[in-house]
Amino acid sequence: MTGDTTILLVLIITLILILYYLEKGKHIKAEEKNKRLEDIIKHLDEQAKMIIKTDLALNKVQGELDKKITALYTLHELGKKIAATFNIEDLFALINKPLVSKLGFSKAIIMLRDEDSGTLFTKTSIGYSGSDITRIEKGLKKQTVAATLLKKGGFLLADRDLKKVEHEDLLSDIFGIESFLTVPIVAKDESVGFILMGNVSGYTKLTEGDVELLSILASQIGTAIENSKLYTELFMSRQGLERKVKERTVELARLNEELRRLNKVKSDFVSAVSHELRTPLTSIKGYASILMTGKLGKVSAAQKERLEKIDKHSNNLAHLINNMLDIARIESGKVQMLIKETSIKEILDSVLDIITPQIKEKNISLEMNLKTGSDKIKADPSQIERVLLNLLSNAVKFTPEKGRISISCEDKRDSIEFKVEDTGIGISERDAQRVFEEFFRAEDAMDQKIKGTGLGLSLVKKIIEAHNGKIWVDSELGKGTKFTFTIPKS
Repeated sequence: MTGDTTILLVLIITLILILYYLEKGKHIKAEEKNKRLEDIIKHLDEQAKMIIKTDLALNKVQGELDKKITALYTLHELGKKIAATFNIEDLFALINKPLVSKLGFSKAIIMLRDEDSGTLFTKTSIGYSGSDITRIEKGLKKQTVAATLLKKGGFLLADRDLKKVEHEDLLSDIFGIESFLTVPIVAKDESVGFILMGNVSGYTKLTEGDVELLSILASQIGTAIENSKLYTELFMSRQGLERKVKERTVELARLNEELRRLNKVKSDFVSAVSHELRTPLTSIKGYASILMTGKLGKVSAAQKERLEKIDKHSNNLAHLINNMLDIARIESGKVQMLIKETSIKEILDSVLDIITPQIKEKNISLEMNLKTGSDKIKADPSQIERVLLNLLSNAVKFTPEKGRISISCEDKRDSIEFKVEDTGIGISERDAQRVFEEFFRAEDAMDQKIKGTGLGLSLVKKIIEAHNGKIWVDSELGKGTKFTFTIPKS
């Protein structure tokens, strides 16, 4: 309701009441009528003044409410933009003249504290010239004034009708305004700067609502600064991590290349040495065989016994050399797997023919379980026989008399899975991780009594991997060992 509308309404009511009383008082004396009329007019005048005063107060409250709603909506929209901003420069670009006007101010300045020097510098300003900023920054070099502005948890409200605050006159001179409000900006529980807004004229009233609005804005800016720092730290950490990953990747590639080179050198060396050993070994074995036949003279029992030992150890050495050569050839790609469709049963029968005498000698029971839909498998039959023979030979070596060995074969989704399991001495968890390494021998005392080169399982692994399969071991000391390997179906 406006003031003009209120006055018009009061006049209409007054006129109606005058007419009413004139009609009613036709028979009353003229003096009494005039006096009563004056009292009525006076009373109505007081009522009109009260109505106008109330209307003005309501208009003022409505104006303050509209201003606060507009400011709150403005801060809400600003908050959404700030939440999506991680760049400090973009953040302060949002604090512009239209925003300051909507908050009810004509001037604004935001200053931050330099982390190194501790001095205040201007980050953004509205209503101030370059020379004004220079003057302000110079005026704030006084530590007491700066400390007051950065005081965490408080605010400064300067108004001509309010009690003067600390440094009010000095601050008014520095910032060139009479009515102003400052709130500190806090990030990570530390005051990092302040925001000041005000008006040149001291007749523009400031309220507690202005304090709340500016506190909300300062809180939004403080949170954004903290988020920006965290984002920058995270970005830098990520960049550093990516750089380290790249460096490590390059280094690993170089090391892998070096390992491949060394592995080739090793394979070439093993192959060369093995070939060089084969020739004299063949001669030793041949001469020992000739001597044992007695063609070069009568051989005594003691001589024959030693010649047999030479022949036996020559065979062991020949086996070792052959294994070393095979590993070197497979690693260098010189040995190609002759993959073809072959019978699983035929492979197992061939292996069992060789291993059965050793099993019977130790009175070990053997179980075989085939769960395959087809008897066919795509593999190099001679190499798979070699794998199974090696695994079964180890099982026989490390299984005590009257123990048990089982062989199983079953279909999996994309492969055929073979298992060789025994009730032998088992392997420790630490040693199980290294059984496929070349020349590795477990440290178990019983294992050390059983002779071996430590190349068999390494060769087995090379053969399985050449078939694009996998092999692993499950074992526990005193509870037996289970070797499992897979051969792809295609």
